Amino acid sequence: MNPRTLKAVARTAFTKQMFQQLRLAAISHAKAEAGICPACGHEGKFGPFGMPLRSGVQCPKCWSLERQRLLALAIQRGDIEIRGRTIIHFAGELSVTRLIQAKLPARYQVSEYEGDHGDLRLDIENIDLPDNSVDLVIANHVLEHIDDRKALAEIYRILRPCGDLVCMFPIVEGWTETYENPAITDPIGRDLHFGQFDHVRYYGSDVRDRIRGAGFKLREITAGPHDVLRHRLSRGEKIFIGRK
Repeated sequence: MNPRTLKAVARTAFTKQMFQQLRLAAISHAKAEAGICPACGHEGKFGPFGMPLRSGVQCPKCWSLERQRLLALAIQRGDIEIRGRTIIHFAGELSVTRLIQAKLPARYQVSEYEGDHGDLRLDIENIDLPDNSVDLVIANHVLEHIDDRKALAEIYRILRPCGDLVCMFPIVEGWTETYENPAITDPIGRDLHFGQFDHVRYYGSDVRDRIRGAGFKLREITAGPHDVLRHRLSRGEKIFIGRK
């Protein structure tokens, strides 16, 4: 088969696959029951998102996805204390930042290492803040991108006693050891090995040892079946909360 024919076949196959995904997403959306977004209060159907498409996962009002809604649900229920606290939120998602601001923190700042829409530009591996100066640090799907041991040590340093780290990340609970390979540096290799082009590891169940090893006392929040269906959450996804 010559290259031109091969390219045409590949293009046709890709187009058919895309069409099939869109068709299935449309069917799923039509049959889906209404859900409630804990971030913005939307009640109704949720839209598809991602590649491959995941049906019924994006809030059409605030654009939140499963992980943002799990965090929002924990905040709404008081599992994560906001009121009166000094908070640094790394890579803050808009759907969650609005909710946090409405909960009356003493000071709330979003840090964006790239871009210009944050309040601060902090390097999470070398945070330019004093010791014992923050009550709460949120790092939602951040640690899998960076040197997490440096970041955990820095977060512990800037937190006040009884301050909290709230973090989420992809995890394979069936793996007893986190999978890392510093030799893999190209985007294609990282996507293949770690699930995304800019990830540097895939956490196993030993991530708890890393968090505790930085000095934190650890607790976890996992949504139950009712909440998963009601709020369109990912089954088994966890929030890890480390207290200094």
